Amino acid sequence: MMNFFLNRAMGIGNSGVEHAEFYRAKRFEQAGLPYRFVFTDLVPELHVAMAKWHIKNQNVINMWEYFVLGDDYLKHGVTNAVSATSQMVIDDTNTNRKQDEITDSGIHIVRHFVKYPATKGDILIVSTARVELYNQVTGERRATFETIEDDHENHVILNIHLFNQNGRHLFFRNEVMLQRYFLTQLDAAFEGDSTFIIDRDEITEAALLNHRPEGAHIVEVIHADHLSDRDDPTHPLWNNYYEYMLTHLEAVDRVVVATELQRQDLLIDFPEDADKFVTIPVGGIRDQQALHTSDKRGVPLKLVSISRLADEKHIDFAIKAVTQLHDAGEAITLDVYGQGGEQQHLEDVIHAGHAEAYVQLKGQTHTPATIYPKYDAFISASYSEGFGLTYIEALNAMLPVITFKARFGALELIRDGENGFLQDFKRGDETYNVAQLVSGIKRLLAADYTTLHKNTQAGIDKYRDANIAKEWEALLHAL
Repeated sequence: MMNFFLNRAMGIGNSGVEHAEFYRAKRFEQAGLPYRFVFTDLVPELHVAMAKWHIKNQNVINMWEYFVLGDDYLKHGVTNAVSATSQMVIDDTNTNRKQDEITDSGIHIVRHFVKYPATKGDILIVSTARVELYNQVTGERRATFETIEDDHENHVILNIHLFNQNGRHLFFRNEVMLQRYFLTQLDAAFEGDSTFIIDRDEITEAALLNHRPEGAHIVEVIHADHLSDRDDPTHPLWNNYYEYMLTHLEAVDRVVVATELQRQDLLIDFPEDADKFVTIPVGGIRDQQALHTSDKRGVPLKLVSISRLADEKHIDFAIKAVTQLHDAGEAITLDVYGQGGEQQHLEDVIHAGHAEAYVQLKGQTHTPATIYPKYDAFISASYSEGFGLTYIEALNAMLPVITFKARFGALELIRDGENGFLQDFKRGDETYNVAQLVSGIKRLLAADYTTLHKNTQAGIDKYRDANIAKEWEALLHAL
């Protein structure tokens, strides 16, 4: 059996999906399960990114690299990595017209650009019109395709030509048909009995769910809430990442969710499919004992948050809550670890609250286990955590957690008043949400910290790496 993790693209980012996929790879290695990461986007520095995540080249397959480098590549991966380069040709109107790129796998990409008026507004848009792919070593052209903007302002590829695919010239009208061909080739190269594990990609779903290779299995992974808002009966809409899968559920063998609460919520809509939905955490904690915090709360109270600096994480709410408490005379500090597009905004919030002395942005950390023991409690202002890896990491370090009552991770991992504090929230009401975080911190300050500290350890063993590796092994062997 070969297991394929199907993705569109991935880089050196810090998203929850990336962490979940690379965590899964380590658990597969722990259980002795063979796997390959499979990417369907053309990524110029894919292998640089994979090296950052300690993924070996032979465990990485890119659809376009296969089309250019040939059959042997599927088994051995990129064997002669090069430094990626890029050169742009600009015309006398300072418009990009052509780009020559060399990827780190040795593909020569030629992108031809076109300038056209936007459908809205009096502006001109420059966009890729046609792409050619060459084998850098041989100079042979191996693929071409066109790109257009569809009615939803998404860029899609059409009219794909593949040259010298085992002596054949192949044509595909769209990417669905192209991926269908590619996935069939992938399955055959590894002698069938494949399991395709899809991490939210509708094009791959359309290619595979309606035309799976004989004997293959399909496992889908849900990384976030599958509904826009179950509590709003007028808008019980599927999350657009999972709509195609949930409306074609009969074609899927298993659906993996991170929490049992989410599994039970899905069974409200699919009560006859209990065997199809499986709970396996998307992250976990090490098998060896973690470093632990002291069972005595410090003065000042030291709070920590580890997160992408993204708008949906609402870190500014936590900063404003801490600022309010500090201005009211409470001895308190907050350190935020992470990086992302909201950094400047968060710096502005800190400056506006004159909080530079006790609220700090510490940058990204790759060793969170060494960070948690320096603090008294963990705080999160996100209400979009499907699992919440940092929650279980904080609990493992014996840190109580303050957060919102969000589906699904917080509700499953945090027991209000026992190992942390769950606060109400209202979407779109910042004042209310900041006040709720202030209340949560006050509840922590008034609680028996030693008892909270002890309670963090209840029930966390099921999130140990070895146990999660066994769950994946059991799922795959049961297919």
